[in-house]
Amino acid sequence: MELSPVVKALLATFETEQPASREGHHLNVSKTISILARIYEKARNAIEFRAEHLVRRAAIERILKRRILLNGAANDMAENLVVELLWARYIDSALIDNHKIIEIDAIIKRYLLLKHDMFHSAGKNGGIDWETIMELLSSEIEDALVSGKQREALNNFVYQAMRSKVHIADGDERYVNMQTYIAVERSFAQSDDALVTYELMKMIQPSWFGLTADKATAEFPLLLQNLRLVKTSLHDPVGEALTRYIRHRTPPFLLLRDFLLEHGDKATAMIENKEQFETTLSEIANKRYKEIGAKVRRAVVRSIIYIFLTKMLFAFALEAPFDLFITKRVEYFALGINAIFPPILLFLVAGFQSVPGEDNTKRLIARIDKIMYDFDNLKTESDIFTPKLTIRRPFLTAIFSVFYLATYLLVFGFIAWGLNKLHFNIASQVIFVFFVTLVSFFAYRIRVSAKEYEMTDREGFFGPLVDFFFLPILRVGHWLSGEIAKINIFIFLFDFILEAPLKVIFEVAEEWIRFIRTKKEEIV
Repeated sequence: MELSPVVKALLATFETEQPASREGHHLNVSKTISILARIYEKARNAIEFRAEHLVRRAAIERILKRRILLNGAANDMAENLVVELLWARYIDSALIDNHKIIEIDAIIKRYLLLKHDMFHSAGKNGGIDWETIMELLSSEIEDALVSGKQREALNNFVYQAMRSKVHIADGDERYVNMQTYIAVERSFAQSDDALVTYELMKMIQPSWFGLTADKATAEFPLLLQNLRLVKTSLHDPVGEALTRYIRHRTPPFLLLRDFLLEHGDKATAMIENKEQFETTLSEIANKRYKEIGAKVRRAVVRSIIYIFLTKMLFAFALEAPFDLFITKRVEYFALGINAIFPPILLFLVAGFQSVPGEDNTKRLIARIDKIMYDFDNLKTESDIFTPKLTIRRPFLTAIFSVFYLATYLLVFGFIAWGLNKLHFNIASQVIFVFFVTLVSFFAYRIRVSAKEYEMTDREGFFGPLVDFFFLPILRVGHWLSGEIAKINIFIFLFDFILEAPLKVIFEVAEEWIRFIRTKKEEIV
């Protein structure tokens, strides 16, 4: 059977893109320092809830911010960055040699020149903040350290499959292309805005990447102009609906991704044997189903650690003074409920997750067959996305909106009534609502992530009714998660007080160990 050129291009990427060790001089770091650095990084990452595949880029950005702040023109910044990444095992030393460090150094110098020329004078930065530039820098460095070609190939493949289904009447071709790609990055790849910005900039202004510092100056104005375009596109109103549309259609692509990551070097031969291909897909799907329980448990533990490390201090800073100075007594019962109830709720809501069955696997495989063997005809399918720009029944919509707002009063009024019956004071009630809404939001996210391989939503008879009254709690939790994340005391503590001196100690210890090792070798 003849495969589509788009499918062949995807398979070729996985069959030819194999990691290779670098041949130059390699950096070696102390195992003792590496253990200590990994412990620190695990503690640091626990206070900032982030998907695992986004942690390395965030670590690169954090390290660079600290080093630029302390010594913005250091010539050894690239080597020090690589050493810190090796300590925490974010990268493999086999892929790093002196040539790679020179490449990273050139990237850093290009962005430091941009900082000097465009960010030292008011008005020259074109409305783009330095945070955005740091996100772009860290993304480019990560791409240089660890090849993202397979990831890009998968994203482009999903984009090609989805683009013909997206119809936006008032948008030109470039606008629709960009919004579709952003939605694929967010739904399929689960990328954050920093990574999406980098991928878009590579397509919009490829000339920027790979330039040496002395040749980059002419690109600065265009770079800032394109970044403004990307930032505007990321906040386009159509993006949220389009992301939801594509997310509901990603399960087959996720299973296909898993197949390629496991069998990419012989993918073409396996796909040409349809029976073998389907058997392998079924085995991978069943393996992923069995992993759901462990994945949910890890997510629950991470959520509990994150919420109680970053929000507990903020919350009880309100409750304790209120008890001591206003009511003149400590409400131990309320304090205990506020400490115990949220993790129990998180476990109950997110901890029990049913596993997809054989019917779901058959649906996944049937859809993958259609994608791989009949890709060119996907565009003829009637499953089209068109944004809902008009309200057909404004009167009913107004009534429903009022009723929806009334549910907020009903839900939170009922919670307040129940807490009053339990003799919670106003501060304890605020803390209770604070934690319950946050925990409910995190539990919902965990449940959604656990269903990533499900082709259809399984909803009970009372599901819509439960969702309607549960939605106000989720909405408040979502808002709190975003707003309170901006006031993370522990991030300030780690990044500005603890990390700098700790990493200096690590560097001195690393040099001491190298010195002792050298002296020992001289004896031999």
